[in-house]
Amino acid sequence: MVRFLHTADWQIGMKAVRTGKRANAVRQKRFDAADRIAKLAEEEDVDFVILAGDTFEDHNVDDVAVKRTVDILNQLDPIPVYVLPGNHDPMIPGGIWDRDSWGRAGPHVTLLSERREYTHGDDVTLYACPLTQKQSSLDPTAWIPLREDDRIRIGIAHGALDILPDRVNFPIAADRPEASGLDYLALGDWHGYRVLGRAVYPGTMEPTGFGEKDPGNVLVVDIEEAHAEPLITTHPTGSLRWVDIEPGISTLEDVEMFDRTLRDLEPLASVLLKISPDVSGCTDSRALQRLETLRGEIEERAFFLEWRDPVNQPIAGDGENQIPDGMLYEIDGALAAILDGRIPEGPGHQFADRDPEVIRAARLLLHRLAGGRSA
Repeated sequence: MVRFLHTADWQIGMKAVRTGKRANAVRQKRFDAADRIAKLAEEEDVDFVILAGDTFEDHNVDDVAVKRTVDILNQLDPIPVYVLPGNHDPMIPGGIWDRDSWGRAGPHVTLLSERREYTHGDDVTLYACPLTQKQSSLDPTAWIPLREDDRIRIGIAHGALDILPDRVNFPIAADRPEASGLDYLALGDWHGYRVLGRAVYPGTMEPTGFGEKDPGNVLVVDIEEAHAEPLITTHPTGSLRWVDIEPGISTLEDVEMFDRTLRDLEPLASVLLKISPDVSGCTDSRALQRLETLRGEIEERAFFLEWRDPVNQPIAGDGENQIPDGMLYEIDGALAAILDGRIPEGPGHQFADRDPEVIRAARLLLHRLAGGRSA
């Protein structure tokens, strides 16, 4: 019998550029969530904790953030903690794992720096799949050997199951647990809670952006014995909600309906809102005036508001505006990903921290260059 806590994608040090002046508060919420995880591990009396990749946003995170993270992990002593390097914080020479600030971690913290078996007690084996680069088309779990004993076998990896949509970085065979005889495959990378057989994503402990599905959880997992079905319990840890709304506004009644939708989200003090009203069919000046008044009310109540006026809304995706396949199409996709709060694959990732208005202007110019038109 083993009980452990599975978490991933802490993304400590994330820039949260799109949240402007609220970025520091957003970063602080991640430390608060990490504190809650440490307390939960003690309350649930787990045998160990797995942190399945992307503990840090990148190797440029400042030392203060690293020290604060280590202090939280040290609160777990004597509960063992197993930390896997992910694609945001891969195991590279001179990286974050070589810093003195990380070296302050106690002996109960094990950095899974090698692709090998790690034993926990006499009856649990961990199969670590650390990443050593940001991108790869290779399956990091392919090395895990077949079962040869009756120990509980847990794989720890960071990447994308090959049945997930639009995921090509570090693809992981969906049948890895069955193919390698794993009782549980603890994954990181997907920011929402997902269970696909014995392969499980806990999601990020605190949401990182708009569009994530079921983020803000950690998992407590019980496995009775080898071959037994894992018993998974979700525990909410997130405190912020990121909500994307695109209300269609034609009449005053539409504005009031939108207002009721917002009231269902109360308290807005813990909500980050991205609102993109469609007023293209509105000719009622009273509705537009009420909408503007409501905008001011939301700004006062919400944790953060990103209000996209029609002229600043994303470029429409109809056939007339599509950029043909090729280099410009790939650039457009990277810019669109950044505006959606995601880090794009490929060279475009280096621009993920740029001002959204600069990215939006660049995308508009790109569409004009390609012969498209703005919305």
